[in-house]
Amino acid sequence: MANTGNCVAVVVFDGLRPDMMRPETTPNLLRFAAEGTTMRHAHSVFPSETRVCTSSVSTGCHPRRHGLMANAMFHPADPQRMVSTGNGDALRALEQELGQPILLRPGLSDILAEAGRDFAVFSSGTTGQTYLLAPNAHRHSQIVVSGHGPKFCSTAGQAVLARLDPPPPGGTDRAVWIADAWRTQMLPDPPAASVIWLCEPDTSSHYLGLDTEAQRATLRRVDAAFGRLLDDWQAGPMRDALQIIVASDHGHIMVDGYADAGAIFAAAPALAGCHIGGGGIMVPGGERERIVQVAEFLMRQDWIANVFTADIADLPHGSLPRSAVLVDNPRTGHVLYTLRNTNAPGPTGLAGTSLLETGHELQLGAGTHGGLNKGEMSTVLMLGGSLIRRAAASDWAAGLVDIAPTVLDILDLPGASGMDGRVLGEAYHQAVQPIASLSPETWEASGDLYAQRVARVRIGPHVWIESGSRV
Repeated sequence: MANTGNCVAVVVFDGLRPDMMRPETTPNLLRFAAEGTTMRHAHSVFPSETRVCTSSVSTGCHPRRHGLMANAMFHPADPQRMVSTGNGDALRALEQELGQPILLRPGLSDILAEAGRDFAVFSSGTTGQTYLLAPNAHRHSQIVVSGHGPKFCSTAGQAVLARLDPPPPGGTDRAVWIADAWRTQMLPDPPAASVIWLCEPDTSSHYLGLDTEAQRATLRRVDAAFGRLLDDWQAGPMRDALQIIVASDHGHIMVDGYADAGAIFAAAPALAGCHIGGGGIMVPGGERERIVQVAEFLMRQDWIANVFTADIADLPHGSLPRSAVLVDNPRTGHVLYTLRNTNAPGPTGLAGTSLLETGHELQLGAGTHGGLNKGEMSTVLMLGGSLIRRAAASDWAAGLVDIAPTVLDILDLPGASGMDGRVLGEAYHQAVQPIASLSPETWEASGDLYAQRVARVRIGPHVWIESGSRV
């Protein structure tokens, strides 16, 4: 259908650190920044993993409310089983088994459908990541185009796919293909809202090395595809109606060593009978004494950074509650941990290094994420269009949870008040500044030979996590 009012496209560059935007690598992203408003203090969610982040983009909520707790999460009804959230078929099967949605809060897909507005997803991410952006696309007759082929497209998306050359196999090629597909198929008459999810520079950071020349070359190609989208937008009839939000879901830091967590856990009496996966530990029966034992064991390990426990009375000395990082949900482990990391610069100058659990396929020098290092938690967030201030920047806190409420506000639709995020009104020409002041928060805990800190920031009821570390 033709849209007579405003419409929005959200373009996500998976894994893009703000300091990876450089004139020689991302000239088109920098052009977009110069012509719009940049949120200079934008944050991911914890854990800083793609499917968790995707769910926050979709719902405007932190994991504690949307319920997608990790890339590999405990089965909600049987914690002995792990669910790979990167697999769309696995997520559908899980919903059927549970008799409830995988996301516990409505996403943009559902909200727009209820309002009678159209919505589209074009994604080169995993099939599970794509599914989380529009789990009910078939029912809503929405367009979902996956770079993984027709099986993972909606019925309406399959019709679009039939007009295109088949998606290529490689991650970078697939990301370019997705950007070009949305530009040619949707931009002439865009839906009310679209999400265009590009799997780069995440894939190349993992497998070509963080900020290597090979990785930068892939980013140049995807930036060029974004440039073609910008050119057609600015030259075409939708230049006034279409507003564009550019974001990344998380950053990366460099793998500089390994920890043999599996062997250590297997030999630890404190963890006997526990279920372990995805950076979390489920304690049988949720017994408080066992939770304390597990947390104390982790805090004695020199390869551990942060330790969070279920919000119980008399937390073990040194641990922080899961609520400190906004993941207090029954679907997550009773105890969560991150791996030891630093803010030291890597070979190319990007700050941030981390251990990785032995057995992972990533090599030394690869990019990794999921923790609370600033390099993982700092994200790109920019807005552009006829409603948006030009050549502007905001120093107010912002993040992934603010994307959905801002989309709804641009479309003049209700729903933002039920989300954790806020409308980024200071980016508009008629700038609306937040009413409440910006308030830093620090959560600290210490025990014998162990201490940790989590930095958050608050504007009224809205909270974002800045970083977490062992101190």
